[in-house]
Amino acid sequence: MGDRRFKVQRLSRRRFLLAAGGTISAVALATACQSQAVPLPTAAPAKPADPKPADAKPAADAKPAEAKPAAGAPAPAAQAPAPAAQAPAPAGSDVPTSGVNRKDTLIMSVSDDLNQFADPEIFNPFLTGAKRTGWHFAFEPLYFYNPWYTNQVTAPPGMQGKDGEVPYLATSYEYSKDYTELTLKLRPGVTWSDGQPFTSKDVIFTLNMLKENAPKLVFSSDMKLWIKEVTGPDPQTVKIAFTMPAPRFMFQYIQWHQDAGFPMVPEHVFKGQDPLTFTNLDLAKGPPVTTGPWKLTSSTPGQKIFERRDDWWGVKTGFHALPAMKRVIVLPHYEDPKLTQLLSADQVHATHNIQQPADAEVILQRNLNIVVRNPDKSKPWGWLDWWANALAFNCMKPPFDDPEVRWAVNYALDRNAIVDIGFKGDTEATLLPFPTYQPMLPFFDGVKDLLQKYPVGTHDPAKSKQIMESKGYTLDSEKLWVKDGQRISMIIILSPGFFQNFAPLIVTQMRDAGFDASFKSPANASSLMQTGDLDAFIQGHTGSITDPYQTLDHYNARWVKPIGEVAERPYRWTNQEFSDLVDKMGAMHWTDSRFMETYRQALEIWLKNLPDIPTIQWYLILPVSTTDWKGWPDSKNPYCAPSLWHRGSAGLVINSLQPA
Repeated sequence: MGDRRFKVQRLSRRRFLLAAGGTISAVALATACQSQAVPLPTAAPAKPADPKPADAKPAADAKPAEAKPAAGAPAPAAQAPAPAAQAPAPAGSDVPTSGVNRKDTLIMSVSDDLNQFADPEIFNPFLTGAKRTGWHFAFEPLYFYNPWYTNQVTAPPGMQGKDGEVPYLATSYEYSKDYTELTLKLRPGVTWSDGQPFTSKDVIFTLNMLKENAPKLVFSSDMKLWIKEVTGPDPQTVKIAFTMPAPRFMFQYIQWHQDAGFPMVPEHVFKGQDPLTFTNLDLAKGPPVTTGPWKLTSSTPGQKIFERRDDWWGVKTGFHALPAMKRVIVLPHYEDPKLTQLLSADQVHATHNIQQPADAEVILQRNLNIVVRNPDKSKPWGWLDWWANALAFNCMKPPFDDPEVRWAVNYALDRNAIVDIGFKGDTEATLLPFPTYQPMLPFFDGVKDLLQKYPVGTHDPAKSKQIMESKGYTLDSEKLWVKDGQRISMIIILSPGFFQNFAPLIVTQMRDAGFDASFKSPANASSLMQTGDLDAFIQGHTGSITDPYQTLDHYNARWVKPIGEVAERPYRWTNQEFSDLVDKMGAMHWTDSRFMETYRQALEIWLKNLPDIPTIQWYLILPVSTTDWKGWPDSKNPYCAPSLWHRGSAGLVINSLQPA
């Protein structure tokens, strides 16, 4: 992908700091003040957790308690230490870790929640409070899709796959010629962990449950939109009839990639339960029922523990060997300084991505058993993700409801500084809200003329000033824009633990251009985005992989809700002509001769209005430890990325690792 990166003028850190003046210091101090000390894993008390009733409702936006450093927490090691005799547990854990040797354990810090889990009482993947803290590898998909596939590698060693597609609980699929029907063939011999067979009845039940409970369950609105009827001619066959042509249904919902797709749930467990409140977790009655080789045995705010299930269907049918490790410990997501410390001290095997290349460099220097994407540790270290970043707005809230003001913000943005300073050059600027995967490149090339007409990549504060003055704004004594005595408030909301490496740069650029900008990382950031109780936010797009429809659909008018109501997509921008074009795209396969022109028409409306501002491509820097485990995916064997919080990667990696 190196030759696809935008050519940018390199900007030294010294030059940027001199240009920014004193503002960057204040912002950097604010960043430092938001750091939370997180204890290293320590020995655990012997008393197991007392789980709450299975019908307990998930807490809304539960704020994690601030963790304090563990007494005697070790400092980062100068080099990889000898492995512990048994797996450590995080401070505050109430679950013993005795009985399984460290060499038989995989430890990862990869969840959504910072410092503590907010979902220790939930194992229902369709509840909005469920996080990526274990269900995403205990359940299994019908198919995987590998966006990083090559002509040589699609699937892990020993598994079959082609052109990125990896059959799993299903063996094949076929669309009707007009894409109004999809037929799935399920793999014989698959059983749930309680011994019940996995059949078409489970798929039919899951899809109908979602359709009938829209919009209150995750993925339910999509199922109501697309599904007309689901039938099962026999236990191994599922037929899905659509309300309209649905050429992406298989890819977007059935083939797990990154965080796209959902699992099928056991009808015999979920039937008769209230799908809006059923947590699917009561360890007093036993682990949740799944098809995967892992059973949940402990779930607390500090950690989740999964034990290997040796009666897994994959072994019985000869589909896959039993995973090599006997236990998987999932820890919460920590801020990068703590992840750096844990990886340096070899106390975890894998973590969430390290956002700053400088931290990755420290890890590689301190722990010689750490590897990154390239086996020789050469750059680039990152894996291209689908999460192309943007500075986004609540497009219902003045003045950001005005597209000209949004363009003024765009001209104030310097992507070069974000790339050079925030990421030390280990990412690339983007002018569109899509990842630059190989299938997406024609959709970048096909709109070069539109990007000249609408110069998103231009950094020109003079143009920003011209627009603001034309709208009646003037600069006050602190050189910030005011109108009718009111400054423009631009409090940029960040998800906790993310974007801290470049949000201060954006704030500085905005203030230099006259916008009264600042940023916050509240525990309820996701709720603020959903309800529109904010000015602006930084976020990634979880959509397009093979064509631009999925991402452009994020801006469809059907997602728009009034401020204060929960919206599945947070942009609150409405343009009916754009939405009609996107709906037209959704009914076409991307190879249709009409698709490109429809896309161009929709994108021109999007560029003219700029409901959010693309910033950078998101590259996942994922240092992993080879002290105990080998077989991690890398650039020579890219069977997926080692992003273990992603449902499209976690099970493939965990089940493929071998003892070092």
